Amino acid sequence: MVDCIACPSLFAVMRSITCVEGEAFQVTPSLRDLVRSAVLRLNTRLSPRFGILSEDAGRFTISGVIGAISIRPGLVLDVFPKTTPDDDWVHSVLDLLIGTDRIDAEGERAAGLSSERRDLLEILAAVYAARLQRALRRDGPIVLIGRHQTELEHLKGKLRVTSWLRRAAWEPQRMPVAFQQLSPDHDFARGLSIVAHRLARVTRSPRTRGSLLEAARGLRPGFAEEVRLSGSVATRRLPPQWSSYDPAWSIAAAVLSQQSLLGAVGRYQGVSIVIEAWPLLERLLQRALSAAVRLASQGGKQLRAPSKFSATLLDEPRGSAFTVRSVVPDGRLALDDLTVATFEAKYQRRNDQANWPYRGDVFQALATGAACGSRVAVLVYPETFPVAWWRVRGFDDRPAFLAAIGLGLFSYRRRGNDDALGKRVLDLLDGPREQGEVVA
Repeated sequence: MVDCIACPSLFAVMRSITCVEGEAFQVTPSLRDLVRSAVLRLNTRLSPRFGILSEDAGRFTISGVIGAISIRPGLVLDVFPKTTPDDDWVHSVLDLLIGTDRIDAEGERAAGLSSERRDLLEILAAVYAARLQRALRRDGPIVLIGRHQTELEHLKGKLRVTSWLRRAAWEPQRMPVAFQQLSPDHDFARGLSIVAHRLARVTRSPRTRGSLLEAARGLRPGFAEEVRLSGSVATRRLPPQWSSYDPAWSIAAAVLSQQSLLGAVGRYQGVSIVIEAWPLLERLLQRALSAAVRLASQGGKQLRAPSKFSATLLDEPRGSAFTVRSVVPDGRLALDDLTVATFEAKYQRRNDQANWPYRGDVFQALATGAACGSRVAVLVYPETFPVAWWRVRGFDDRPAFLAAIGLGLFSYRRRGNDDALGKRVLDLLDGPREQGEVVA
């Protein structure tokens, strides 16, 4: 069961500690155990591929996740991406998280985004407020037929005979009845309202908070704000006649189930919103490949971006060897049955230019390209930079080239970016000389 909602008048100002993913930071000694406990809780719920927290000489480093980690009531740890993105990086994350429902960025800013705190919690609160208000203006509160039980002095619906007989001798006029009735007070409305109150508690923007509380009242007009709710509601789908609420419900269900909009890839904890960052790059790569296929089709070329598959790298084990070894590319482009490019996503910064790309990444990309018989092997990074090329020797032109490309993960916008990314991916298939690039 979800605990009662606190009265909005008790909302406190949210404070934050800011750090950058992958960079060491310090907190006061009194907060160190709280940080360790918060990260332990995240590890339990998130089950990340890599460790989140490391500690050295009293300094902490958060790795692999971005977002807001709840340290204690009224205090969060804001973890920013390590690629030094601009102020709108959260919109890029939300464009990748929230799926096909595009974000109305101007509407969200109009909802009252705080210029002081443009983190994931702040903007998600504004997104949620905008979606709720839009659905309420269009269709009003959700009303559903529900079964109600009460005692009346007249018969309505079905009489609960057993209950009535217990007191019929001295109170025959009190009739316990059960009936069905349209009402705005049901699990969906309660869940949407609970999330509105939760997000109102963490926003610093008075306008966003006011919009959320107004929407919460509009969802269940005339009913008490304090409610209890079964956690199973988060797994249910809205009735199709109320599809205008689907965008808001996608956020509400995630918060209620303490899961992120990426499902198994991330988790919420209370008013924490923490997301593993590397899957965002893989999702962006898939969108770029899909756009490349679409653009190629418009030009008469029937490219495909097949789903992930396993390609054999080492076969016919002999002697003391027992098993074959395979590789699974993060992305692949194919023309008919021929693989023309393989892609490996690397959520890394290019810090050491002299040793970049890193040795293990190069070998992984080349081995994958060779196993798939691809002409071009591509390393994909989250930053933005001109394409880098290398001529590959000793692989009999399969692959013939290694390329490195930056997709601009934290400047991505779903509206208008996909075609540009698709064009950059298509250009890779022509090799370096045709593009005027210098082969490294």
